[in-house]
Parts: sequence; structure tokens; C-alpha cells
Amino acid sequence: MKKLLLTLFILCNISFSLAQDEKDILSTIKDQLEIIDSYIEFDTFYLDPEEFLDKMADHGAELNGYYEHERLKKMVRKVGTRKADVVTTFYFWNDQLIYVNYKQRPYLTTTNSNGQKALDYSKAYTKYESKHFFNGGEEVKKEETGSPMGEITPEENFVEYANKMKGLLDNKFYNRDTYEALQGKWLFVQNTDDYIIFEGTIRFNFYDGKFANRLKTRIDDGVLECFFPMDDRLYRYKILDLNSNILTLVDLFSKEEFVYAKVDQ
Repeated sequence: MKKLLLTLFILCNISFSLAQDEKDILSTIKDQLEIIDSYIEFDTFYLDPEEFLDKMADHGAELNGYYEHERLKKMVRKVGTRKADVVTTFYFWNDQLIYVNYKQRPYLTTTNSNGQKALDYSKAYTKYESKHFFNGGEEVKKEETGSPMGEITPEENFVEYANKMKGLLDNKFYNRDTYEALQGKWLFVQNTDDYIIFEGTIRFNFYDGKFANRLKTRIDDGVLECFFPMDDRLYRYKILDLNSNILTLVDLFSKEEFVYAKVDQ
């Protein structure tokens, strides 16, 4: 009997301790959220849909990152599906995901002058909302309001996705001067029918004046990495020279040098 009581006492203490730990963690997260939301001078960077989506959304998409003191603090993604906007807000503290607010916002139905009903994509309401609190990469609490739409499956793998999008935003933010210099059209000097165009972090290749393909890019310590979405192939070029007139790249595999001249569009 004494052993049973002792076991129950220990289990109760452990349960109470865990509850207290969770309470302290949630209190800390809420304090951090309040601090982040109090910032008024964010540096805002964005990704174009092509930069973060593998296929285009029905009614547009955007992803904005908000930086304070050179660190990503908040990220807001909005994707317009066929019947609703899905809006997800991610919060970071010391580069770690601490909170996610996820909303499904169906479009309102309006009636035009002919009495026909149609969806108004500029107006929506929140039908379902979930709040997720994280500590050390693990979810410590989830709160839900409303019911999710049948045709949209609520997201769950927030940590992996948040880290991936943070990586894309950070790459664009910390290499913003290089990306700014790359923007526009560059003619291959050895064959001016071949050229490349940089838009955001996307590289478009043209051969003999015709579109060939598009690649996503990232910059790592002066190296331009180009890759196809959903593909393991990776092309790496050392940026040997980059100014308002000339771009010189060296293929790190073949050691071949490519020189491009800037063209005013």
C-alpha cells in the first residue's frame, strides 16, 4: 500500500511539474509574440509565387518576411485556393519557430446586377483557425476555433516548412545587394542569341532567342547555385565579377567561364 501511495505521489508531482513547465513556456512565448508585434520598423522582404510555390495558386499567393535587427521575426504566407484564402503567420525567436497562426478564410458570395451569384475574392471570413505553440522544434500546445473546410486539409508539418521558407527568405535578405545587381537581362557575349534573365531569385535561360527553362537560385559565399524545382540537379557558379555592365561566372564543375553583358530592358 505504501509503495502504491509513493508511486501515485511521484506521478502527481511529475504531472504537476510538466504542467508548470508548459505554463511557463507558453507565458514566455506570449511575451515574445508581444515584443515582435510591437516592432514598428521592420525590413520587409518578399518571395514571388514562383520562388516558393511548385505550382501556381488559383487566386494568387504571396509570402512576406519581416526582419528586425537583421533577423527574421515574422513570416506571413497567403495562398488563394479555388474557394478560400489560406493565411499562415509564423513567428520566430532567435531563429527558432515559436508560434504559428493558421486560418482558412472562404470567399463570400455576392449577387451581381443580373441576379447571378459568384464568389467575391476580395472578401472572406475566417471559418477555421488553429494556433500552434512551439518550443525547441516541438509543438507544446494547439488551439482550434471553428471547423476546417472539407476540400482543404489543415497543415501540420509547420516546423519543416517554416525552416525551408525561412532559408529562402534569409538567402534573399542577406544577399540582397548581389540579387539586386543580378536583376535584368544579360547577353552571353560569345553568342548574343543566348541570354539569361534574373527576376527575384529565379533565373530564366534563353537559347537562340527562345525560352529554354527556369531555375531557382540561392547564393552561398559568392557562389551562385542554380537548381530545378523538384529536381536533385545542382549547378554551381563562382561569381567572378558582377557590376552594372558585366557578369562573369565560372562553372565550378567544368571550370568553364561565362561572360555576360547587361542589357537595358
